[in-house]
Amino acid sequence: MKLVTEKWDPSSPSCVFKHYFYNKVDEAHIPFYKPQAHEDPREWEEALQNKPAPGFMPVLCAGYTGVADRLKTQKRAISEFNTRLHQINGCLDALLQRHELETETRALAARRRQTMISNRCLALAAKVQILRNRGYALSGDEDDLKSRLQALERDVQDPAVSAREEELWSRLIVLRGYSEKLSKELEKPAGAEGEGLDEETQARAKRVLEDYEKQLGHLKKELEALGVDYQEWENSRNPPPRSR
Repeated sequence: MKLVTEKWDPSSPSCVFKHYFYNKVDEAHIPFYKPQAHEDPREWEEALQNKPAPGFMPVLCAGYTGVADRLKTQKRAISEFNTRLHQINGCLDALLQRHELETETRALAARRRQTMISNRCLALAAKVQILRNRGYALSGDEDDLKSRLQALERDVQDPAVSAREEELWSRLIVLRGYSEKLSKELEKPAGAEGEGLDEETQARAKRVLEDYEKQLGHLKKELEALGVDYQEWENSRNPPPRSR
């Protein structure tokens, strides 16, 4: 009876109800990990050799208490992942709302102004042609205005701004889809045996979240660059008056 009790006692060296899980750790801290006093060094070394990937270290789980602690750790990690996913979704919603309320509105206003400017340029070109046919030469201010109008028309018709806007919009939609898919995967209930996510799945999910964060930063930089280009275009439309 004592032998049976020891095999189920987590504090006993003869306990058989134990298993090594793996935690993802910083590679710089790997040399500081070693077997604990209640662990068998030979079993620990064997578990270390069977680690799934570099950067993982074995962690002993013994008895029902150890399994419960492990499940709590996994639930806490999943909760952190869900929190991060909600933050990413919030950032995506803010970017989409900003795009709809600011970028699209300003783009429509710019297109309307471009149409008005094109009509005015056409009328001005007709008047200039009439003056040329009559033998009148253009003054310096008129030549300067003509050059500025031609440069403005080229900038307005440049497809690069529209292409960058479409690219940013597509990447936002793709990121939103990936985020929702990963959120559904993390919110799935545990299996019939009560198993949670393993360390490899959690590490993969963490890498995906980090990639999302990098892409969001890149999208933010692209939007800021687009705003700078648009502001330069606005300034070119309304240059400061020249001093006489």
